[in-house]
Amino acid sequence: MNQLIRLILFLSVDRPIRVALVTLPIVLLAILGIFRINFEDGLRTMFTSDSEDFRNYAGYAQTFTQSETDIAVLISANAPLTGADFTVIEDFILEAQFIGGIGGVYSIFNLTGRDQATGERARLLPADLTDKAALDAALVAATANSANGLSPMSPDLRQTVVVFSLGADMSNLTAPATPLRDLEDLAGVTGSPGGLQFQITGLIPIREGIIAGLKNDQMKINILGAFLGFLLSLAMFRSFWVAIINTVTPVTALIFCLGSFGWLGLSINALTNALPVLILVLASSDAIHLTFDIRRRLGRGEDQTSAIKNAVIDIAPPCVLTSLTTILAFASLFYSGSPIVQDLALAGTAGVFLAMLVVLFVHPCVFALASTIPAVRRALPLIEDQTKARAAGRVQAYTIRNFRTITYGGVALCLGALVILLPIQPEYRFMENIEKTHPVVQVLEQVEQFSGPINSINIPLGLAQRYEATAPEVAEDLAKLTKALGNVPGVRAVVSLNDVRALLADGDGVVSQQELAKTIEAMPQRLRNRLIGADGRSLQVIVMVPDQGSQIVATQAQQMADEIAKLDLRATVAGAPTGFLVMSSSLADDMIGQLTISFLIAALACPALIGFWYGRLDFGLAAIVPNILPIVFAGACLTVFDYDIQITSALALTIAFGIALDDSIHVFNRLHLQTQLDGEKMSDRLINAAMTKVRPVLIVTTVILSAGLFATLISEMPMIRFFGMLCVGTFVMALLSDLILLPAILTWLGRNRGEA
Repeated sequence: MNQLIRLILFLSVDRPIRVALVTLPIVLLAILGIFRINFEDGLRTMFTSDSEDFRNYAGYAQTFTQSETDIAVLISANAPLTGADFTVIEDFILEAQFIGGIGGVYSIFNLTGRDQATGERARLLPADLTDKAALDAALVAATANSANGLSPMSPDLRQTVVVFSLGADMSNLTAPATPLRDLEDLAGVTGSPGGLQFQITGLIPIREGIIAGLKNDQMKINILGAFLGFLLSLAMFRSFWVAIINTVTPVTALIFCLGSFGWLGLSINALTNALPVLILVLASSDAIHLTFDIRRRLGRGEDQTSAIKNAVIDIAPPCVLTSLTTILAFASLFYSGSPIVQDLALAGTAGVFLAMLVVLFVHPCVFALASTIPAVRRALPLIEDQTKARAAGRVQAYTIRNFRTITYGGVALCLGALVILLPIQPEYRFMENIEKTHPVVQVLEQVEQFSGPINSINIPLGLAQRYEATAPEVAEDLAKLTKALGNVPGVRAVVSLNDVRALLADGDGVVSQQELAKTIEAMPQRLRNRLIGADGRSLQVIVMVPDQGSQIVATQAQQMADEIAKLDLRATVAGAPTGFLVMSSSLADDMIGQLTISFLIAALACPALIGFWYGRLDFGLAAIVPNILPIVFAGACLTVFDYDIQITSALALTIAFGIALDDSIHVFNRLHLQTQLDGEKMSDRLINAAMTKVRPVLIVTTVILSAGLFATLISEMPMIRFFGMLCVGTFVMALLSDLILLPAILTWLGRNRGEA
């Protein structure tokens, strides 16, 4: 550490121009890296793992067509759709099928009915769309006519839905960008002249909406965070020049962080979206600690160079330690098996390390250069208000005198919050990452009102060796499954090959195996593979349910498994319920459990590091309760206000723990310096003196941290706003713990050791 400090002093203070000249091209290189940043929604990487649930899903997804690549177009009119409207819609569908990447289409034009004259099956819609009576009859029949669980017509006959299925290779969101844009352009051109409204929705448009939100967030949140930091520095230090100095270092750290995303190939996603602004506020916090100490020394009459050097000597060690504890908090996330969480761990550790280097080398350099300007030099000295210091000291003295009551009360509050927290349940919904008022989401809700939910729990079936998919015995098994699964609460529809049979039979006729096989063969491959696997020896029962959260989905999947276990199936063998909804719900709960363990790792490792750093066991012990209390208190509030623990909140609490330790570390550092300065053991007087000196900077840094994260309120993603507010609440609680509970615990430990 001494070697590092000497290097910092030699470069930043004695050779500031050289440091600036070296830093400038690195900043420019980082800016170039910003333009290389990739954005992703995280759907494909969130749950990728070696777990059994994911392996089952991956194998299943290779056999059956997934709705992941479906794009739904809702077509609406102000009155019941007419023959002229359907002519426009048919032309739209024909043109859309020429768009590259479109692998199949499902619409009202796919529906068939039995011709009363010939007995043959024909298109449900009449050949003459101007025949109003025949058209109206066909539309009424279409509201209940479906072979894949989606009714293409609304009951009021004013809306119809067309579903385009993209190829399986389109699920990575890079390829779908072109067909999605082309489809949107075609919808706009088609809808405008005819008075029809074409609106696009589905999982791919929703994922595109999330990515657009991520891009907008990075622009808005980081700029607002830096601006708020500047304004607060201006208000608190009452100096334009000091506010500028305090802004240069955090903005440089932010640029380095964003640049590292680009050059390291890391993507900004729903989890890493708030990381850059976190780096910004962390760098602000450490820079302000240095600023306070430099200005305080200048106010006491030290010369510019000595003040900067002595401040670095005193403040650099705790800044390094606070960075290490935050890095530990991020590194604990490597315990998670999710690649996207591990990317957050890597980006967080790298970002905090870069921010530490920027604070240690750039901030003293900026001070050294700025102090050569007369106007800036005059604004730097800090004249302390002794009246306020004495008043704060009396408050602190009261806290120390009542150390037993405060210590026992803090421990009791921590335990009570933990008891309240324990019943909290993990929860996950993919739609939590996009605003409910987003147009794509609102259109999806309209589609689901008459067409049914797009989400499903899927039951894969293997055919017994001597049976074909069209065998009557298979139909009997599917009928048993449909009846049993339909009894599970929350199920909207059960779709299987029997629905195709029913359509061919018009509800009451008999369908031959040959007719069914011919119909299946004529279906587009991606539509056929929704019901029959690509291997031809497996089937799928699609149980359509709304996404009500991972807890309800897990319960439904278990109830379905229980219902299946009761059945005597002759021609098929049912597998475990699967599909993206089941897989994501199960693995999200596992991820939250892993993040809980990550927090426990950080909670044990960080206080141990503090104790080792200062060579004092009591410092490590004193750090535990004041820093765990804000986390469990925040978790208890989630329980009280009926919030479940989500991936975002689990991450927020783990990361906030590492950041919240910063204030405690600066308390320990000031106490350590005070004992060295006065040459005596820890005492009530020394604790009081240390707290009096460090209190103003703790308050300012907490305000700056909170202000930076208040910028997340303008995020387009609900979970990012929730992340920011949860962190802010934790930081405020951590400040109160460090100002009230920590000195009481230090006094208690000191008296037990005979020091105080």
